[in-house]
Amino acid sequence: MIIIGEKINGTREQVAKAIKSRDAGFIKELAVHQTKAGADFLDVNAGTHPSQEPEDMTWLVQTIQESCDTRLCLDSANPKALLAGIKACKTLPMLNSLSGEQNRVEGVLPLAIEYKTELVVLALDDNGIPKTAEQRLDIVRRLIAMTREGGISDDKLYVDPLVTTIATDNNSGLTAFETIRRIRSEFPEAHITCGLSNISFGQPSRTIINQAFASLAIGAGMDSAIVDPMESGLRNSVYSAEMVMGMDPDCLNYNQAHRSGLIGKSKGLEVSNKKEIEKALCSLSAALSKAGIIDGQVTLQDSVQEEDLIHEDPDSSDVLKTFVDALVNMKKNDVMALGEEMLSSGREPLDLLEGAKQAMEEVGKLFEQGEYFVPELILSGKMLKDISEMVKPYLKQESEDDDKKGRVIIGTVEGDIHDIGKDIVVTMLEVNGYDVLDLGVDVPVARFVEAAQEFKPQVIGLSGFLTLAYDPMKESIAAIKAACSKDIKFMIGGGQIDEHIREYTGADAFGRDAVEAVKLCEEWFSAGDKAIAA
Repeated sequence: MIIIGEKINGTREQVAKAIKSRDAGFIKELAVHQTKAGADFLDVNAGTHPSQEPEDMTWLVQTIQESCDTRLCLDSANPKALLAGIKACKTLPMLNSLSGEQNRVEGVLPLAIEYKTELVVLALDDNGIPKTAEQRLDIVRRLIAMTREGGISDDKLYVDPLVTTIATDNNSGLTAFETIRRIRSEFPEAHITCGLSNISFGQPSRTIINQAFASLAIGAGMDSAIVDPMESGLRNSVYSAEMVMGMDPDCLNYNQAHRSGLIGKSKGLEVSNKKEIEKALCSLSAALSKAGIIDGQVTLQDSVQEEDLIHEDPDSSDVLKTFVDALVNMKKNDVMALGEEMLSSGREPLDLLEGAKQAMEEVGKLFEQGEYFVPELILSGKMLKDISEMVKPYLKQESEDDDKKGRVIIGTVEGDIHDIGKDIVVTMLEVNGYDVLDLGVDVPVARFVEAAQEFKPQVIGLSGFLTLAYDPMKESIAAIKAACSKDIKFMIGGGQIDEHIREYTGADAFGRDAVEAVKLCEEWFSAGDKAIAA
């Protein structure tokens, strides 16, 4: 979801006062807080008289850019204000907005074409907002034909179906959803955005309505919204809806938002609470200063310190360290690019494998600490496999089976078809250097025995989520021990398995997750354990 922060808008009383008095601290505060809350763009609307608006737009852009690097969305129907804002921007802004109104077609569209900006496209014309989805789509078709003719690709467009308040039109949401679905179908490369809070205007408990609308709109195909990013409930809805709709590969955005406190239980103060505390401190400071208790006074501008400014980390001359950090932080594209860079520059392939091992250890720690979750384990395993494939051509010779740490059989026992935990264990063992035979799910006792005789493993892992799996585990272990003379270690895992179940099944150990399974194998295959390594 591409979030466009809506707070810097001159139609809001406090923002209007800040613009008029040139209160840079207040504007910077809004910019920084929205950025920290996850905004990808900051909407900038001076909302002043057309003759004054270009100067105000320039001041707003310059002030915001002193506090953060977040891209801007210049919001105005005044071409002169938009042009002033474009010239003041360090990076190319988005323009908000083009509509079917003749003055915007003549004033806004030429600027977007000339400067090749991203562009918000409104489904309205000189006749106002159409009632039906088909009428709105007709306007969108005409406008996109114009943008294409001007050389603006569809992926630079943010089509706004226009959301009206449910308070005056009971079908407002349904019309918006239908329009979104049809825009997504007809113009799949275009983004779809909206002023989301319009749906709840005039209603009590507006945030509840906004959250419901956001989830349903995302389901219909919306991938952007102009919202207050500091509204925590709305963030919860957006991140979770995107994940459920398959729009968040590997669940990374959701999990990262959780770790940073943007969603779920916050690890610190809410952004809005921080703002109120800062204001209270300023008031207290003013009172103490007036009473002669302290010298000077803290201002809101003082609250925007250097550490609050959003800048990229310049770092790191050590490419291998950057590679390890990228892997730990789940930056797949960076991992592969850095790996290729190091190999092509003559870096030893084993350095990459050692770095990957260090990263995997850190991922394991983060998982144990509850900072990382199952998706991160799976993704890290995939990345490590990709790294191994990348390194192979640079090695002098392919690793032989003898170079493997050992052989492990894994399977979910008969009567149980759960495989998620098992698959993670398989992946983790493989990327840690073990030769793994995965028997799959619902594995009969006889198949375990047959595989043990043929594959000759040193370790066998039996998985089972259901309580009904305990007896098949016990039977499988007993049958393998009876059929195989070789000393084999048995580990079990899944569901509610504990020490009592381990004793019941006759296993040597149990693991609660994939990280513990790897640790068990590392212990058993260590240099000091000659019996199992034989």
